[in-house]
Amino acid sequence: MIRKTILSIFLSTLSGISFAAVTIDGTRIIFHSGAKSTNVQLRNSINQPALVQTWIDNGNALEIPKGEEIPFILNPSLTRIEAQKGQIIRIIPTNISTLATDRESLFWFNLLDIPPENEALKDVDKIKFNVRTRIKLFYRPKDLKISPAQAYKELKFKAIHHNIIEVQNPTPYFITLLNLNDAQRQEGYLAQAVILEPFNTKKLDLNQSIKSNQKISYSVMNDIGTTQTLSTDFIKD
Repeated sequence: MIRKTILSIFLSTLSGISFAAVTIDGTRIIFHSGAKSTNVQLRNSINQPALVQTWIDNGNALEIPKGEEIPFILNPSLTRIEAQKGQIIRIIPTNISTLATDRESLFWFNLLDIPPENEALKDVDKIKFNVRTRIKLFYRPKDLKISPAQAYKELKFKAIHHNIIEVQNPTPYFITLLNLNDAQRQEGYLAQAVILEPFNTKKLDLNQSIKSNQKISYSVMNDIGTTQTLSTDFIKD
């Protein structure tokens, strides 16, 4: 059932469009090792009941992984949320012993919001969308050597070419780099946010030239889903 409904769009003619309105509290989920479960709060803001499906994927947004590929289950995974009400989805660990203990692991929590039929428009041609929301789910082992707040300060930037830089993430955390700016002019150099993997280096194409001798500021997404801005210099060879 779920494989058939993911990203489905039911088309007829352009007389109307219907959207559902179930949302997730927060922009990211952090599952701490040792926890028996973590709750995700859903809210239905419309005046009709809504049917939602939830699942977890491991990075491929176009596929539903097999159950044994994901070390969590969701309860419930399919639920009806009454008008103007909420629903808690529990994330329950199953086989987390397979996950790394020296760094975070990244998964994605998916919500497919299936809008109800509008009786007033049942005889009207329309386009109907199933609305999908997808947010990051981090599994965070205990006893990592540094805190997330310290990890943001550890990013290292190196100018490779006039519009290419190298970013080193020497920490055990996934860090979402939102933008990179000239510290003086506050001009953005990234076309979109970038996920930096733990203990990894990534080369980034910039949308304009940057000088290696200028001070830069960079913005990251913190644990509560807000922007945190720091400044640094390019590292030298």
